[in-house]
Order: sequence, then C-alpha cells, then structure tokens
Amino acid sequence: MAVSTVISTFELLVKPLVQKNADILGAGRTIIQGYFLTISNLNSSVPVKLRVNFTAQSPNLSSQPLLAFFDVAGSNELLKPMSSTRKTQTYMIEIGAHDTGLFLLQPDVTKKEVVDKADTEIRGFVTLSLANLFGSSSFDLLLTPQQRGTFLPNKFPESNTDFDQLAYALPTATGGSKVTLTQFKFPSFPIRQLPPEILDLDPGLAEIIRENPDLINLNPQNLGNGSISSTTDSLQQVLTAMVERISELETQAPSR
Repeated sequence: MAVSTVISTFELLVKPLVQKNADILGAGRTIIQGYFLTISNLNSSVPVKLRVNFTAQSPNLSSQPLLAFFDVAGSNELLKPMSSTRKTQTYMIEIGAHDTGLFLLQPDVTKKEVVDKADTEIRGFVTLSLANLFGSSSFDLLLTPQQRGTFLPNKFPESNTDFDQLAYALPTATGGSKVTLTQFKFPSFPIRQLPPEILDLDPGLAEIIRENPDLINLNPQNLGNGSISSTTDSLQQVLTAMVERISELETQAPSR
C-alpha cells in the first residue's frame, strides 16, 4: 500500500500504419489512438480525489497538442492539466463513492493540421496518486487501462465510409486491477522539508521540487498563517495548508 502507484504504459498516435515509401499495396491507413483508463472507487461512502500523471520523454508530451477528458455520467468533461512540464502532465479528477469514471488522453484531432500531418507518436508511462496526501484513510480502486484507436479511410476526408476501430487492454504494473492507495500519516512539526516519500508521488511533482528547492521550506510562515506549530489545535487546517502549498509548487513552476 502506498500513496501512489504506477499503472501502465501508454501510446498516443496519429500515424500511418505503413510508411508511405513501403506501402506498395496502398493499405497503410492512418490510425488515431488514445489512452483510456477506467477507474472504480470501491469505497461505499467516501469519494476519492486523484492525480493522473503522464510521463513521456522521446518525444516529449509538449511535442504535439493533446486533449484530456474525464467522464462519469456521459458528460466527457474537458480537462486542463493542473501542472505541465516538457515531459510530464498531471490531471486532477474526483470519483464518488461506489462510482466509476473514464479518463481519456488523446492527440488533439480537432486541429486539422494534426490529422493532415499524421506525425504524432508519443509513448510513456502513467502513475496515479492520491490528491489528499496526508491522513489515515485508504482507498480501494479498480483500474483498467486500454488503448483505443480509429482507422481513417485511405482517402480521408474525401471518403468517410470506412472507419474501423480497435481496442485492447494493457497489462498493469502490479499484474492486477485492484490497487489500494493509502494516505501518509501526518508528520510532526516543525516541517523544514517534504518527507522523501512525497518525491515519489509522481514524476512531475518530483521534477518541480528538484528544480525549485527554495520553494519547499515548509515552515509556519510558508504555510500561510504564521502561527502553525507542533501544538496547533487544528490539524485539518494544517493538512489543507500543506496540500495547497504542494499545489502552489506546481503552478509556480514554468511550463516547458
């Protein structure tokens, strides 16, 4: 049990199946492929807030425009990353008790040039973390990662009658679908630096902390009210302040 887990690899594509100079039969249709992650919250009374983090290096995530959606009730809510660097993107989602949501990351095919160029090929890995780091709660989740794709007709957009789809499940890093994420026990004050475990929450947060060490001196002044101490009467207030401070680190870091 941990506060974060590695889920799977991912691959985003807008790419011909066969290189043009080798496609002597004219069979190399373009495929548009996205990453789908179904998440079920098995807890019967408690919603869960999660951070979904994507890491890709060669090429990186900023090399092509991407779109992310989260769907619980058929609404396909468009998401913006809560933090973004050259090679990482992190999204925040919430799933109600006993509810199931579907997360999707795909190339931005609303941009005609992305489809016309057909040169998107991004591979990496996905991690999942609790958004609320500190406390004493555990959350049981079911995770099902998939790749889903659509084949465009050979003469698209002139011909639009020959769309085909594919979908295949991805193996999880744990070898199973059920994972348990557990909050950190709240550390004692004064806090001069983040616990080492927090650096493993996801690669995006770890990179921000490594590149901005002057921002993480979590003393009482940095927590905002100047009066938090080891004898504070409001533990929840401190927990909230720490989570907000970590979010600040992400928003202060420049995008790459």
